[in-house]
Amino acid sequence: MATRMNPSTVAKLTLSVANFLPLPPPHICKAESIMFSTDELSEIKRVSTGPLRLLGFKPLSCLKDYHNLKPSTFVFPSDEGVVGSTSIFIALHRSMLRLKRFAVAFYGSSTHPQLVALVAQEEIMSTSGQVEPPGMHMIYLPYSDDIRPVEELHTDTNAMAPRATDDQIKSASALVRRVDLKSFSVCQFSNPALQRHYAVLQALALDEDEMPDIRDETLPDEEGMARPGVVKALEEFKLSVYGENFDEEIDSIASGKTSDTSRKRKAIADKATEESAKIDWSDLADNGKLKDLTVPQLKYFLTANGLSLSGRKEDLINRILTHLVALAGNC
Repeated sequence: MATRMNPSTVAKLTLSVANFLPLPPPHICKAESIMFSTDELSEIKRVSTGPLRLLGFKPLSCLKDYHNLKPSTFVFPSDEGVVGSTSIFIALHRSMLRLKRFAVAFYGSSTHPQLVALVAQEEIMSTSGQVEPPGMHMIYLPYSDDIRPVEELHTDTNAMAPRATDDQIKSASALVRRVDLKSFSVCQFSNPALQRHYAVLQALALDEDEMPDIRDETLPDEEGMARPGVVKALEEFKLSVYGENFDEEIDSIASGKTSDTSRKRKAIADKATEESAKIDWSDLADNGKLKDLTVPQLKYFLTANGLSLSGRKEDLINRILTHLVALAGNC
């Protein structure tokens, strides 16, 4: 054991030196290897002495919404594992509620260490009984590497950021009021995936030939969106944001993309027709030499004749032979 003096507190610090060995001379380090036992390696890798280790407390204002990485875990005490844990838990729980603090703790194993926040939840009672039980929500916190700075959308600090005009804000407000969902509740909508699954089970169980029709209630209300008032609000909002010539610009862009695609397809078809004309396909088919051609050469014939290009080489050859037989039959 060794004793040192702490200059800040003028208190004795007792340091254990049993786990540290003096470094041997350099020539010995080159010749010998320092071996660690299994227990020593486990001690080195261990981050915490238990699955949940309290580190300290912070004000609730320090806990942000983006700190919540995944659904929290509800924690409550039990004396089955450790006697007296309920008393400690209640003392911490009441203190955290009174001081409006949350606890920062380490949770997990050495292979998966994780910081968590313990937020106390107060018990809520009603005339019918308990509504919310007392306990703590364990929120999984991110590390500094998990939080990335938000990139600035406008790199030019001197440029004016786009702002909505009063007319645009007025049109948007009218649209929001027009399509307001009155008396909305998530309980009104069924999960379409589950409903489809239940319908399949019903059809299999009852040996039905057809699956029952499923109504997907999450699809947009086309009838409601087609009401004159909604259509007028949409048109006014679109006009205030994009201007009068927006539809014409969209049509011109779409037609330009279509023409570009058509030109590319026509160029590919012309090249395939040109290359296909250089090969005597009937002669190769009669002599069984189609297999000597490459796949791109076979696809020239298929493209020139508007046939499918999918499949292996044998499929392409069979498709060519079938088409040549059909042409011969027509002649």
